[in-house]
Amino acid sequence: MNTNSFDNLKKKNILFISELPENINKTELENFFADYKSDIFTMQIDSNHKRHDNTKRATIIFKEHDKAAEARNNLNMKKLKGKALNIMWHETDNSVRYNNKANLFVKGIPANAQPRQIYELFAKYGEIISCKICENEDGDFLGYGYINYYNLDSANNAIQNLNNTKFLDSNLEVEHFQRKNERLQAPEENCSLYIKNIPEKYTKIEELKKLFSKFGTITFSKMFKDDNNRDYAIIIFSEAGNARKAKEELNDKKLNEKDELPLYVDLLQKKSERKRILANKITENNNKLNQENKNCNLYVKNLPRELTEEKMKEIFSKVGEVKSVKKDKYILQTKENGKDVEYVESRGFGYVCYTKEEDAKKAIEEFNEKKLPGFENSPMPVLVSIFMPKNERKQFLSKLQEQENNFSMNPPQYSYPMLYPMPPRPIPNRFGNNYKKPKYPPKQIQQNINQGSTEETKQINNNSDEPSMEKLKTLNPEEQKDYLGEFLFKKIEQHPIAQSHNLDVDTISKITGMILGIESIDEIYGITINNDNITARIKEGLELLGIQ
Repeated sequence: MNTNSFDNLKKKNILFISELPENINKTELENFFADYKSDIFTMQIDSNHKRHDNTKRATIIFKEHDKAAEARNNLNMKKLKGKALNIMWHETDNSVRYNNKANLFVKGIPANAQPRQIYELFAKYGEIISCKICENEDGDFLGYGYINYYNLDSANNAIQNLNNTKFLDSNLEVEHFQRKNERLQAPEENCSLYIKNIPEKYTKIEELKKLFSKFGTITFSKMFKDDNNRDYAIIIFSEAGNARKAKEELNDKKLNEKDELPLYVDLLQKKSERKRILANKITENNNKLNQENKNCNLYVKNLPRELTEEKMKEIFSKVGEVKSVKKDKYILQTKENGKDVEYVESRGFGYVCYTKEEDAKKAIEEFNEKKLPGFENSPMPVLVSIFMPKNERKQFLSKLQEQENNFSMNPPQYSYPMLYPMPPRPIPNRFGNNYKKPKYPPKQIQQNINQGSTEETKQINNNSDEPSMEKLKTLNPEEQKDYLGEFLFKKIEQHPIAQSHNLDVDTISKITGMILGIESIDEIYGITINNDNITARIKEGLELLGIQ
């Protein structure tokens, strides 16, 4: 590193943390830097910049370089919420941070080592840009890491002094880091095993290690607990052939006759690889089920909120043998008396799968656009159609939109029954044929947006959570829709779907207007007081407006 680089380093006063835990907040980070509170000018967590591993980033600006350097040296690689923090200087020149010439790859880091110990060990040989000791989701070491120096000489000295040396109970391997496309040799084979269904006799790592040591030299072994308090272990051999041999001989074997489950032994996979394999299996399974149950699986909308899956199966079984039913649900988070509470709520739709195609057709004829037996007081009839997989539904809607854009006067022929009666216009008749551009946001809410809260607005927000049927009866039809529109707009605006999509006032107004286009005031009133119905209408509105 040349003199100018050292001079630039001395002038720095901004620290950067690249991988904060995803559940961290600013108060917790401030407490971590509490000893330097008076020395910090500002601290910012970048919550909008989530990485692929869901970690966050943070920038901390100190008033002086000396205090920033002291905080970096004293706090680097200490743990916060179970994760070691890699504290670096903020580099405006990315070529400094990503300079691989002085970047080292370290293997053989023992499980009982502290991240701070590794940092201090390598800091003896020069100024470190960043230190990363790789961990799993629980903060446990994976046995390797990366040390990036400012100076190539520092990296070479670290290799010379630390490679093949004993650290705690393990031998370190230190070498220059190489990108995947730079590695000329064959890819490194997997030497690691993942073990579960461990018998009680082997729940101590020493006993399990004895069992596997007969297959070769073990360089790493550790026992863990999963979310259900069950034991699992990771064992790493010095050679990949030993790992494969252990898997072949011990996987799916009962070590004792009394064991409930056979031992599970497989090569350890990265989290991304596990997710990819699992996603492929799920996709294959879904495609298989879709083909097996083609035209037997029904999609049912406007389900009554109080309808249970058991009752749903009982009703639909009247026309044929039902293989399975599912009523889609979600967790509603809200506050009651100042406390956070969660409720399992229905989304207003579900699925019914018959064993025979003809029974599914009977169910459509029997229940579509009718109120289910025992739920005659529901505000809306159910809509029943053949379930269409997502990719086919997209093709269906794309084809429909294309024909509408070409002003086709002849209705297209579909291979699936339509989800709902639809006239040849962008707005389906479930929103009514009287749809027009609404007068929303309501007058009071628009005043709140333009001028800030008024006493009148506060009174509406505080005292008008639900519309009154008594008041509704005293109004003429036009006034009734304006009255219900006030509640609809506010409920849509505050709905989790609207907030997650960050819907603007114009979009909320359009969805409100679509609902108010329904001719029946009773049906609009039923939608207004039922969260499930509002959720379904918001989703339909977003679909029509082309918002994903």
